Amino acid sequence: MKITFDEKTADKIRALGDVELVFDFDHTLSEKNTEVDACAGGISRYRIVAVEKGKVPKEFDAHIDSEFGPIYYKGYGSYFFHDNMTTSINTSYNLIELKSPAELLSPNLLIVDFRGKTSVTY
Repeated sequence: MKITFDEKTADKIRALGDVELVFDFDHTLSEKNTEVDACAGGISRYRIVAVEKGKVPKEFDAHIDSEFGPIYYKGYGSYFFHDNMTTSINTSYNLIELKSPAELLSPNLLIVDFRGKTSVTY
């Protein structure tokens, strides 16, 4: 499995500096969830979360290859992903789209940096 980032998305990830990346689709790495964040047995939002080097939680036991190294995710969620994913910027809305060769997986992929937040679960 691999994800390839378009240049603008790659620039956003580079700006995070020396981090490890986690594909957090079920809000494991979140500040306290609100009703909006609740997810009932599925993905409520695709997000890539920056974590400190060496701080990837053990439940993120699988990875997707990328030009930034592995992006970790919970292995049970592999059916949410595709072999060759890409990103592109939707210029009408300035959102990052996550795509597979066959479909749009998310119209709004978030890139989140929770380093230094005290309520993050590591």
